[in-house]
Amino acid sequence: MRLRLFPARETIDRACLSLFLATMCLVVYRRVWYDRYDIYKCDALLANGRWLDDKYQNWQPPGCMVHNYKVHDLGSCLEHRRLVFLGDSSVRQLYWATARKFGIEEHSKAEHSDLAFHIDDATTVEFRWDPFLNSSNLTMELTAAARSRQGTKVAHSTAALVIGGGLWHARYLDEANYFDHYKGSLESISQSLDHLGPKNAGGPLHRYSFGPLDTHGIVLLTPVPVPFYKGLSLERATTITPAKIDNLNRYLYQNSAAGNITVPWSFSSMISLDGSSYQPDGIHFTDNLASRMVDVILNLRCNVELRIAKGQRGYPMDKTCCNRYNPPRWPQSIIMGVFVWLLPFVILMASTESSRIPFLPSWKITRAITVLALAISYCYYADRTPLFNKTQKQYTDKEFMSLCAVVMIVGVVSIRRSVTGSHNGSSPQPAIGKTDQYALSRQQTEEWKGWMQFIILIYHYTGASKTLWIYEIIRLLVASYIFLSGFGHTVYFYIKADYSLRRCAAVLIRLNLLSCALPYMMNTDYFFYYFAPLISFWFMVTYATMAIGHSRNKFFNFLVVKVLLSAGLVNLVIVRGPFFELLFYFLEKTCKTSWNLFEWRFRVQLDGYVTFTGMLCGILFVHMTDNSYSETPESKKVLRLLREFRWVGAMYAVVAFMLSWWLAYEASSKNAYNRWFPYFSTFPILGFVILRNFSRHLRNFNSSIFAWMGRQSLETFTLQYHVWLAADTKGLLALGIFERMTGNDDISRKANFVVLTIVFLWISWHVAAATQTLTTWIVDPRDGRDNSGGNESADGDLRLSQLPRNGSNDNMRDEQSHERNVANRASAGAMRSASRVKKLVAGDLRVRIGLLLAVMWILNIIDYQSGNVAI
Repeated sequence: MRLRLFPARETIDRACLSLFLATMCLVVYRRVWYDRYDIYKCDALLANGRWLDDKYQNWQPPGCMVHNYKVHDLGSCLEHRRLVFLGDSSVRQLYWATARKFGIEEHSKAEHSDLAFHIDDATTVEFRWDPFLNSSNLTMELTAAARSRQGTKVAHSTAALVIGGGLWHARYLDEANYFDHYKGSLESISQSLDHLGPKNAGGPLHRYSFGPLDTHGIVLLTPVPVPFYKGLSLERATTITPAKIDNLNRYLYQNSAAGNITVPWSFSSMISLDGSSYQPDGIHFTDNLASRMVDVILNLRCNVELRIAKGQRGYPMDKTCCNRYNPPRWPQSIIMGVFVWLLPFVILMASTESSRIPFLPSWKITRAITVLALAISYCYYADRTPLFNKTQKQYTDKEFMSLCAVVMIVGVVSIRRSVTGSHNGSSPQPAIGKTDQYALSRQQTEEWKGWMQFIILIYHYTGASKTLWIYEIIRLLVASYIFLSGFGHTVYFYIKADYSLRRCAAVLIRLNLLSCALPYMMNTDYFFYYFAPLISFWFMVTYATMAIGHSRNKFFNFLVVKVLLSAGLVNLVIVRGPFFELLFYFLEKTCKTSWNLFEWRFRVQLDGYVTFTGMLCGILFVHMTDNSYSETPESKKVLRLLREFRWVGAMYAVVAFMLSWWLAYEASSKNAYNRWFPYFSTFPILGFVILRNFSRHLRNFNSSIFAWMGRQSLETFTLQYHVWLAADTKGLLALGIFERMTGNDDISRKANFVVLTIVFLWISWHVAAATQTLTTWIVDPRDGRDNSGGNESADGDLRLSQLPRNGSNDNMRDEQSHERNVANRASAGAMRSASRVKKLVAGDLRVRIGLLLAVMWILNIIDYQSGNVAI
């Protein structure tokens, strides 16, 4: 039966649902109406944009992400082909910016000559000097581009031709001839471009519109560069005037809108007229600006090439300008087609006609499955289709600190006195007061997880990973999660002594249900959502450590020595030995997985000792709070020391924080910090535990907002990849509506943040409840529908008294009744067989786990055979 929400929760839930529906309506409207002529954001890349920073490194076109091309990407795109630049010195600067991407520095002092460098025998980047755009080289290159329009990788074909000029027309031709000469050059180019093949029909705003598959052998004509007039020499300033440059660009715009010329007008938007984007001569741009201009060209030309080269498993999908998303694969189609459309109908049946469908799960289970399926489908539509805009991150100290301050204020305002004194529901409340809390009580650990999760989310949203001091803090927060995992599971195993398969399965399914389902929909892999695998691994280590010889766990010394031996064994044999290599090789051969061993080993080694620290703290906690474990002399001695030297603990905390700060300060890079991190991470964590529980007042109060977030921390960590961030965490989702409504980029960015954050937290809230419900149902199917009533008995057999009888006294029965009885007997037999299967599955947890693993194995094999890398 459905549990009724409290009025406040129900009101919040309905408000968030309304906001979510409004958000979906807005993005669908924007996608269908505003983006109908520019589905793939090719025009957006060419037309406009803005700088997110003041160093000309982070260029943001409207609604898509520009990829910063490196040498390995360019090799895949330009393989066996030519990238040609033709024109004056402004185009030559683009040539040298491309050369720097290949590690080639500018070396030629010849100003008015052709240049080239070779990547391999058939791949070259070339520059043709032609400032007046009237040489035979231009005709030859236009003809070569025409032959490349077929889109095949022919050796020495032209991948792209970039043409630019105009400055020499203004500089060296008089007032009567400069415009006519430039006009004639453009007309000649336009006539040649007519032979390159038809383009897609453009929209009313940009008649040069084309799709990402039309970029083979593209020809771009750059705008006439607007110089920094105040920086020009006197000789140049006399002839290169604003009137001339404006006339040339005005004619280029008219010709490009009416003809067949593609112009990256975003180059003009990149220029800052205050002079900061220019070199001292006032003509040429800074190297950073030239490099970003080249990135616009390469994103236009290469994004589709790289997506095709990577195949279906091409994540992260961070090249969203002028690119096509991969079409849905069969697992995605099944999930969206069956779960999204069929399950709501099943829910309706479960709530209205449940008695007629004995094998249907309960309304609660069906609803949980639907919530999870809808959330996963929303991940796909948000991050694997052009429904939402994708924008780039830009870190600023102000934004990071402001968001942290807001979160801390909200957390402080929501501080309340804790209601119960039980620890994680696993031990009775001590007789020290009605509301007194243990150290690391459930409310306290949830609060701890909550504020850490808020900071981690802000860290990811703002793109603060390149800031060393913030990265160092985040590493401590992740280690704190693992500490709490080791602590909590140790306390449970120590007190409950429950080492059953049921307990182990419940924890692992709860941790991994979402992160195992997402790879099939998002075409990623299991280790991509690294937090669940990491916590699962350390849970298994904790489980094995506590389970081995558990009959002697009541002896304090034995248990402590066992934990220390486990720490040595895990870090020397498993983490640093060949264990993972053999395991990954076995899984790759049998299950067709493909996991990043280097990344996994790196993450496990970083937290190699903090789990065992949490386990030791858990053991001490039990001995301090339960008299049945505190009767041995050694235990009493330890407890007396801990209780009598509270101020010594506070001093330790201060020293631990100072030591951590010093090591972080001395670290010159992430690698240097990571080398020391496994050995000192436990000290500040223990220091925080001591200070957080220094007095009864500190223990007995907690923040309800942080505790709420702590209960959803697993879901928020996983779902943020696709429904709050974008491009597999590389960018940010955006609605694309507020920009048009406000015309202010800063306001629209804040509006996007507020709306999408509320939607993200609301989805995480419901998914957390759904995964908890499904975990309970998988571990114990009796939580689903009770099938003992109706036509089925408690043992799964049909009640024969309810079937039509077939005895000698029924001679008066007609032929129609006889046929109906035969059909009923056949139906009864089928239901008996189904009941036996259901009884077997529902009665044995091992069978259910085996079925889940078998389904995943089959999906992996089919996915692998279809050319994709499986989970």
